Amino acid sequence: MKRRWSVLLAGCAVACSLLAGCGSKPQEPVKEQGDGGNVGNAGACTDETILSQLKNDGTPEFVLDGTYYTLPLEASKLVQAGWSLETEEYEAAEVMLQPGERIYGEFTRDEQELDAAIVNDGMEPCSPAEGGTVIELEYSAKKDMADPDFFVTLNGINCAMADDDLQKALEDVDGYKFSTAGNIAITRTVGDDELAVYKVMLMEDSTTITLASDNVFEYRDYQPQEVKQQESSEKTAAYQQTVQSEMEPYAENFDAIIDGYEENLSVGFYSEGTVWSEEVGEYKKLLGTPLSPDVSLYIAEDKTGQLYCVANQHLNEDGTVGETVELEEGDQIRVWGYASQYLELQEGMKIVVVQPGIIERNGELLILDESLKVN
Repeated sequence: MKRRWSVLLAGCAVACSLLAGCGSKPQEPVKEQGDGGNVGNAGACTDETILSQLKNDGTPEFVLDGTYYTLPLEASKLVQAGWSLETEEYEAAEVMLQPGERIYGEFTRDEQELDAAIVNDGMEPCSPAEGGTVIELEYSAKKDMADPDFFVTLNGINCAMADDDLQKALEDVDGYKFSTAGNIAITRTVGDDELAVYKVMLMEDSTTITLASDNVFEYRDYQPQEVKQQESSEKTAAYQQTVQSEMEPYAENFDAIIDGYEENLSVGFYSEGTVWSEEVGEYKKLLGTPLSPDVSLYIAEDKTGQLYCVANQHLNEDGTVGETVELEEGDQIRVWGYASQYLELQEGMKIVVVQPGIIERNGELLILDESLKVN
């Protein structure tokens, strides 16, 4: 399930350097507004050079130190601008993001801080600072600073604005929502999810602005390879234990799986045996939809003398059918998988068909189930 982006990245209010243009002139000391009212600057950015860079069309955009950026953003552009990256849990220099992975961290420069989510949206492993892409970004600033630091976003809003002024600057924007807690979100529907492309947290003495690109849902969180390997080993062991346990009642009689097919539908299957040959047949009974009318199968003999078939097809992500594993006559195999189909031959003989998750081939362990593999 896609992760609904409903919380801000972890961040704290910090002091930052002046933004060129809007931050280039000393700000007047802030005054209380109304009856104890909101503190902060009188209004949005008025620097025409900076404002001319903003599209204000729903693009997650911002101007930092006078430079215009949009999300998604190459992390290297911030590094080239003098920012350094640290991640929340790991040494950034030791992190290598695999394709499709995401990591949280912060860019710092002097006393400035930008919290970010960085992903690898390419096809090769990369370091987050050199090859990563920023898809979420958060910035905070105090409202009561005489010379506030901020970045400029939609309609020229910035963290140093008074709450009422900031709300007025956004209230006519499509997707504007103002919560009872006093927070603002500019939302956009992405698939079945509602994404806050801009999110503003109005606190008593500071304001936090968060931006997100619309591909925020597509990534899994980073883990070091050794952690993934340990997780994979634990999943593999649990998978083997489960199917061997389910197989125990049928170990001496594979036909019992077929006899109880309508009731069982799918049974964990384990066998030690020898490959006979590769055959082609047509499924007569199966769980779900067949991958192909003509299915390639390996005929194998269990050590008890019983025959079974190993299905040699899987469905690729693009909808095509690919081979699962290559076996040869005489291969010694151990198979862990699920018997959810059977093959009926012309002479009426029925043979259990196994969809393998793990195969040990002549002592070599092959992980076929994608959920068990290290990414």
